[in-house]
Amino acid sequence: MTGRIQGMIVATLTPFDEHGVNAAELERHVAFLAEGGMPAVAPAGTTGEFLYLSEEERTEAVRASVRAAAGRLKVIAGIWALDVDGVGRLARAAERAGADAVFLTTPIYYPIRDEGVVEWYRAARRHTGLPLYAYNIPQYAVNGVSVAALRVLMDEGTVQGIKDSTGKPERVQELLDVCRERIAVYGASDSFALRARRMGVDGFISALANIYPATFARIWEGDEAAQAAIDRVRSAVKGYGGIGGLKALLATRGFDFGGTRLPFGNLSAAECEELEREVAELPGLE
Repeated sequence: MTGRIQGMIVATLTPFDEHGVNAAELERHVAFLAEGGMPAVAPAGTTGEFLYLSEEERTEAVRASVRAAAGRLKVIAGIWALDVDGVGRLARAAERAGADAVFLTTPIYYPIRDEGVVEWYRAARRHTGLPLYAYNIPQYAVNGVSVAALRVLMDEGTVQGIKDSTGKPERVQELLDVCRERIAVYGASDSFALRARRMGVDGFISALANIYPATFARIWEGDEAAQAAIDRVRSAVKGYGGIGGLKALLATRGFDFGGTRLPFGNLSAAECEELEREVAELPGLE
């Protein structure tokens, strides 16, 4: 298995055209992120609309990311599927594509016990030799990765890291206390970036870094003004809907990522102009 991936990691958006995933635009965007100082990207995850991508589209997003990375940054591939067979196919495809690691959300919708969560990750481990990162986002997935389950997975070598998207400092501190020097701990939720960095996380996985990679590179270096700038843009985006708002902002950087897929919504032309105007007036972004 490869070494631990550290620093700011971009949870990449997925560009669409009339044929599906727009691989050319995706590759151009990954190059932009590399130039902005990002050490890694994480395609086919929550920000990438993974629930509404086919298996082939998820695999294509990973392949295109690896091609564009060209050794300049790491690729952590999302491998979530509804069942373990699908997870296995995606894990093997990610490894064939040349990804550096994979990440996996818990099973969704139906609540399950810790034993089920542990078996879910064990099943994924059987299909790949890449580092496997658990992904805790119970506010969306229903199921989370408890500390008890994580201890089992960590002790037996099933997972090599965990991403926590709760944005709760007490949860991240607990993970750091349990996992430090053993497996990687990654924070998430953009307003939490600088605090998580100061707490000692190995990395931070960001959505807004799709648009402002250089600003997030400054946050990783401890720049409080950069975090304040991201807090302001995050507040501005909130009223425009998650993925649609992010894609509209990315268009201001010269990227055409197309629309979102249902049930997400797209911004109207007037809303795009209004959001662009609001963000243009905010200081400290690059």
